[in-house]
Amino acid sequence: NLIHSGERSCGSSLCENTTTLMQHDGGYDNIPQGSMLHKYLGSHGGASPARTGPAMSTMSVNVPSFVPQFARMQMAAAENGIAPPTSSGFQATSEEFVPRDHGGTVYYYQQGNRAGLQHPPYDSGGGLGSPIEQPEASVLVNTGGAYSYQLPPHHVGKFRPKMAATNQAIAQFISPELKMELVSRQLAMKARPEAALYPELPQIIEHMRDIVPLEAGSVKPPQGFQQSVYKATSARDGVHYVLRRVHAFRQVNAKALAPAESWKKLQAAHVVQLRECFVTRAFNDNSLIFVYDYHPLAESFKERHFGRGSGGGVTMVDSMTGAKIVSSFSGSASGGVGGNGVPELLLWQYVVQLTAALRSIHATGLAARTIDISKVILMGKCKLLLSACGIMDIVSPDHQQIQQQQSDDMVALGRLLLALATGNQHAGRRDLVTQSISLVAAHYTADMKNLITCLLSPAPRKTVADIMPMIGARFYHHIEAVQARVDMLENETARELENGRLFRLLCKLNTIVERPEYNMDSAWSETGDRFLIKLFRDYVFHQVTDAGKPWMDMAHIVSCMNKLDAGVGEKIELVSRDHDNVIIVSFSDLRRFIDAAFAELSASTVTPQRGGPGPRH
Repeated sequence: NLIHSGERSCGSSLCENTTTLMQHDGGYDNIPQGSMLHKYLGSHGGASPARTGPAMSTMSVNVPSFVPQFARMQMAAAENGIAPPTSSGFQATSEEFVPRDHGGTVYYYQQGNRAGLQHPPYDSGGGLGSPIEQPEASVLVNTGGAYSYQLPPHHVGKFRPKMAATNQAIAQFISPELKMELVSRQLAMKARPEAALYPELPQIIEHMRDIVPLEAGSVKPPQGFQQSVYKATSARDGVHYVLRRVHAFRQVNAKALAPAESWKKLQAAHVVQLRECFVTRAFNDNSLIFVYDYHPLAESFKERHFGRGSGGGVTMVDSMTGAKIVSSFSGSASGGVGGNGVPELLLWQYVVQLTAALRSIHATGLAARTIDISKVILMGKCKLLLSACGIMDIVSPDHQQIQQQQSDDMVALGRLLLALATGNQHAGRRDLVTQSISLVAAHYTADMKNLITCLLSPAPRKTVADIMPMIGARFYHHIEAVQARVDMLENETARELENGRLFRLLCKLNTIVERPEYNMDSAWSETGDRFLIKLFRDYVFHQVTDAGKPWMDMAHIVSCMNKLDAGVGEKIELVSRDHDNVIIVSFSDLRRFIDAAFAELSASTVTPQRGGPGPRH
């Protein structure tokens, strides 16, 4: 038995809108008692039509005529004075049906519409019979109302994962490398300390919770106060922050913390923003805390190019599994001694980003005073940020003119570049500068050597604008690299574009299908519109080949779910598991059935109460 569901069918009146009845030697009387179709028709009050006998003949069916959506649009257009296209040839008032045998099943077609189910009308909003008048200088296209990922554009095709050529399922999802990097960052943000291993750590610092050390012990610079770095979560907004603690700092008043207000206002792409500054005794001393934005798994130049053994950051290790939570780019950069420094192309990218950070800082009348291999951090492959800004202005105020402090930043930049180019973090010392410059001249271009020499010269004072001509066209190389990275990330985003809404649709689908009981009715999910939803689930996920083997096709699943979500008018054939019932239904009908069933469930949903009894399985 096979039912053809009309476009106007909905909810409990599906049988009233049924337009075509396919039968073998009889009507409803031949439907087995207790079958799914018998229950379905019985729940909708379907009356048994008169038997037509074994002979097939033209018959007249007193039911509303099936009118596809695009044909209804044409009729509406005609009522408004717009002549519909003559290619359709659809006669909406005809009630004469002609039987035709296809593979042992009798199909009844309207006279003059012999295409019937062989070419079901497709609700596209365009194409043949489109009611849309083509505007000037435009082209009408047919998108089908749904889509799936169409592979990367040619200009970003080289970024496809290596396995994508042999495993097409990978093409539908984010690349494994990027996924692991993002997952690792999420784990780093979620990480909490093992209280038994760090008994000296306070559990609460003002409104901060879950204190996790980010450095091995504390660090005391040659000049200044001992410092430590932690990750914490704010109880105010649930956001993760970095706490930089200055140990045993002298008592300060509100006026001494005034410079922090200027740093809070600074927002720059290559500067870690300062959020808050306060004094606490949570560590049993008078500690000064600076709160900054947290960039998970960021590494300092010292860690990336000179190794973690040189001191600094620590590696997070899961206490249950022993898995390391590290960036996929950790340790990927080269560094060493004796001319084995950073590759020049990468070094020029650092120059562009460092000068951009200094330009933003100097434009606001401030000076960084933190240009050091332990204070410049890297996110991912080569995104650079300047951290710990504002600490020196409070801990060790400099009473020199701001122009001189900014000039000192440029000299510190020269020392930093010299250390990276030579692979020696002490290359900027006065007794090693001459030897280090000679090493740079032997392994790098004259432009890099001239830039470092200019920065290290104390006089005359230099600004970022003065060295921009020395960088020259390398700005364009950096812009091209950034744009290529943006194209790749946009392509990765396109892979996941529909996953969120399809997940919500799957949640709706699975709350309805094969539900054991609803309102004391154990057959709720097996009758009415819910029966079609179950058949649709089998159509999408339980396809088999002619040999009975599972047919796994991700494109089929994604396409069907997208068409269901869009509610297109395309029709599909649903077959029951016993092969006794075959139903033709459109995606738009199925969408309405799912929405109606889910709304019925939601109407009696009980909101879970905290501390109350859990669900019964």
